[in-house]
Amino acid sequence: MKFATVVLCAALLVSCRTGRPTGVAVAPLTATSADEALQQLRERRAHFTGMRSLMHVRATINGKTQSFRAQLHAIDAQRMELIAYTPVGTTAMTMKADGDRITSDPPIAPEAFNFLHDAGLTPAQTAMLLLGLPPLDDLRLDYSATGLKAASSGAMTVRFEPPSFPASRVIVTSTDDDDRIEIMHDEVVREN
Repeated sequence: MKFATVVLCAALLVSCRTGRPTGVAVAPLTATSADEALQQLRERRAHFTGMRSLMHVRATINGKTQSFRAQLHAIDAQRMELIAYTPVGTTAMTMKADGDRITSDPPIAPEAFNFLHDAGLTPAQTAMLLLGLPPLDDLRLDYSATGLKAASSGAMTVRFEPPSFPASRVIVTSTDDDDRIEIMHDEVVREN
């Protein structure tokens, strides 16, 4: 959960205005059964052309809770970007990932991103999962006709409340500690 701690600290310490994501609203699933929903999610993953989300993040790390707004951009299955905003809407931090290569502005120590590696997912795969799209078939999944209920990989568990695609409320926990990240997706769009 060190990744979340770094993002939270950067969001509060460093000062671009909060931008709304551009694109077409993501259509919900049309499934009538859980198995049909999983098939639709796999089809969307196979034809994935990118998604963006403007979100509220509330993270409890080492007993301290902090909140901030962020924009998550899952470009494809290998690349992603996360922009964390200050309370006044300026850019606090930008993190970019291409495969396992992560860069950030301001620079952050590489071990801060161990949270992503401990789950066995690349940052882009984690971004896809947080948006409600299972990035791999070998994750432990629980799903319904409306979308994912839960997914777990390594020490990370992701719950979707309610189960939906695109995701609306996501809770990320780690089995290693009591840290918790809650994400409320305000607006999720797909790229044209």
